[in-house]
Amino acid sequence: MPAAAQAVVEFGASYTGDMLTATSGSPDRGSAVVGRADAWLDFKGPVIGLDSLTAHVDFMAAHGPDFSGRRVGVYQTISSLEAETLPHIYEAWAQWRPSPFVSAKAGLIDLNAEFDIQNTGALFVNSAFGIGPDISQSGPAGPSIFPMTSNAVVLRLQNGRKGLALGAFDALAGARHDPRKVALRLPGTTGALLIAEARLPVGAWLLQFGGWHYTTRFDALDAAKPRALSRGGYAMLEGAVTRGLSAWVRVGTADARANPVATYLGGGAVATLGEWRLGLAAAHARLGKSARATLLAPQWARSGETVIELTAQRPVTPWLNIQPDLQYVIHPGWDHALHNTLVAGLRFSLAIPDG
Repeated sequence: MPAAAQAVVEFGASYTGDMLTATSGSPDRGSAVVGRADAWLDFKGPVIGLDSLTAHVDFMAAHGPDFSGRRVGVYQTISSLEAETLPHIYEAWAQWRPSPFVSAKAGLIDLNAEFDIQNTGALFVNSAFGIGPDISQSGPAGPSIFPMTSNAVVLRLQNGRKGLALGAFDALAGARHDPRKVALRLPGTTGALLIAEARLPVGAWLLQFGGWHYTTRFDALDAAKPRALSRGGYAMLEGAVTRGLSAWVRVGTADARANPVATYLGGGAVATLGEWRLGLAAAHARLGKSARATLLAPQWARSGETVIELTAQRPVTPWLNIQPDLQYVIHPGWDHALHNTLVAGLRFSLAIPDG
């Protein structure tokens, strides 16, 4: 490839894998390996004089069984890598930035790369610390997040640490006949997921708060009730406690008529000690009234499921990280019949180029 082309187009690849073992309390003790591989191209328009234009394409493949459902029975997925999908184009978008304060992006977009971003929580293995389950549960096949995105338009206004983001996503992620396959549609073709988020500095901390709303109605959890709207809101405060120690807390809500999780509370802290990053976090998802009455027999339904995670990460080489991990699940799946479960894991992450 000519030197000029190398400057215009950059290539990267990564693989992340989780080795997981369900120990005490599991209804089906055993181990599994789940993983995700990505390869991407970034187009740098400024290199050739297109100062306001960039583009990105990401091809993704995931593998592994349903460890969380089969081994643990937990709703808040043990590994953020677990997915039933086929290899596919995960993201493909172009971004126009006419000024340092305004940008617009269109294409296949990961909603969680634009909204509800938890920088401190990104260290953890459980999916609840990536995007709140109040949002990730929504939609006919989930919103536009891993493992399947949908077409979207995102407008962002930014002034220092202050910002406002507006997004319109197609309501259905994936094809109508098979959600494991990519579908290219105009946003809103199958209904739209509208989302807005504001970011405000609070001293050294950052406050994020937003709301989301589907334009179409969904079957209510209670079959005797009329079709219901799916919508909700969230707020998160994140920042440095001391040098080398950061923390966050997040709360989210969702319309309980159409969604199982009505309220969510999560948070944690991460400390840097030498080459190690040590983290402790908890996530609590509570069922709404309709879900408690319909998903399980009322006498067997717990109101809340809680996951506590202790994790540690360090680089082994510039291109390899290892991360031993422990998770303790309390009231998995809100099911009174299931026992609290301890899960041990090891995450390893490889990236090219390193860093």
